[in-house]
Amino acid sequence: MRRSARILSFSLPVLALVAVAACGSPALRAAEQGDSAKLRAEIAEKHERGKLSNDEAADLARAVAEREIATATDEATALARLRETRACAAELDDALGERMKKRDGAGAEAALSRLEDGKLGDGDARAWLDDADDRWRAVGARTLHREEDRARRQAAILDPSARVRRSAIRAAATAKDASDLDLLFETARVDPELMLRNEALRSMSAILRGLDDKARDKARPKAAELAVKLRDLWTAGDDALKEDVAVAWGLAPVFENGGREALRVAVANEKGPGAIAAAGVVMRSASKDPELMTSASALLARTIVDGSRRDRLHALAVARAEGPVLDAIRKAAQDDDREVKVPVLARLLDSKPDRDAARRELVAIAGYGVQGSSGKADDPRALEHAIRARHALAAAGELRIQAWIEQELAASEAQRKTSAASALAALGRPARAALLLADPDPSVRTRVACTLMTASRR
Repeated sequence: MRRSARILSFSLPVLALVAVAACGSPALRAAEQGDSAKLRAEIAEKHERGKLSNDEAADLARAVAEREIATATDEATALARLRETRACAAELDDALGERMKKRDGAGAEAALSRLEDGKLGDGDARAWLDDADDRWRAVGARTLHREEDRARRQAAILDPSARVRRSAIRAAATAKDASDLDLLFETARVDPELMLRNEALRSMSAILRGLDDKARDKARPKAAELAVKLRDLWTAGDDALKEDVAVAWGLAPVFENGGREALRVAVANEKGPGAIAAAGVVMRSASKDPELMTSASALLARTIVDGSRRDRLHALAVARAEGPVLDAIRKAAQDDDREVKVPVLARLLDSKPDRDAARRELVAIAGYGVQGSSGKADDPRALEHAIRARHALAAAGELRIQAWIEQELAASEAQRKTSAASALAALGRPARAALLLADPDPSVRTRVACTLMTASRR
């Protein structure tokens, strides 16, 4: 009896601790209850003691985002919250599961997110294939990737509803059925929704990537025909469509059956976004082709030095910083146009001989508007350049600019606050942005919550 009493007296405090832990911390309870004032006070106190870990910040973020989704009072607000959290939907699956129980557009959006993330089974989603509401029918159409779905998938690609067509086009990418190529090409050519034209080209690229060696051999005649057809799309298409055409040209078996020549002509004879995209495809996909690589590098180098601002930034984004391209980037670093100069210096952070000088210049630009610095910070363009420079330095792990980034958490503009949270996440310090989970703006709360959750995956 005495032994039982001793065990009981030992167990009671342990059970009490477990019960307290199960209730969560005061900060977590405040997040779950939507008590922003309490949440802010708890986070500030933890920051003061240096006790808020990235994992705990992610837990608070999840509670905040779940509450925002659950308490959205109307369909438009719920859709906004769901779209703001699309990148972290996997962490919010319970909230999405609850939201999809409501038969409206936000419910369908939640269902589609869960389906695309593998959280909702195809069997459940196929129940909506014949739904009268096209928002829910689109969820069902996303499952049409089985071999026996071919006829129904192709019919859905021609559905009157753009939502259904988009889901069917994406299902075709999953199905990787070469018999869909002709229909997808026609969709890329004539669909009234311009974004769906791009989607169709991307699905064609996914199908081509998925072909095995035997299927590629069989598809050679079709690939040659497709390379010619893509040239027609290139000629008539806008810049965005040309980028997707270039990607398709770079994929086997199209590359070997006319795609290489099309890329060669585009890179050698054209300029602008389409040609830059083609050069980027060469950089990624044809690195063992010396002729194409030389031509692509020359185009990108010329553009980085002499192109329009838009084209220079595009070329910087797709180029490899080596050889003539690296020389062009070094030359562009002397430019007075900081819209170009900041991303150029960011690229030079990856070049060992240029790193220290690039870092010094970026720090000088990033210091504009910092509290305690001399002079007035009344130039919005200079402030924007400073924020971009801080992002570049954060991505490079430059911890000395952490305090500068944290000052942005108190900005009045929502974009500056969410940008600061992203920079802190890039720096490996996402928890320092946790105060924004108690921001007055629900969009800021939700977007920052998603940033903190995705940062915790690293």
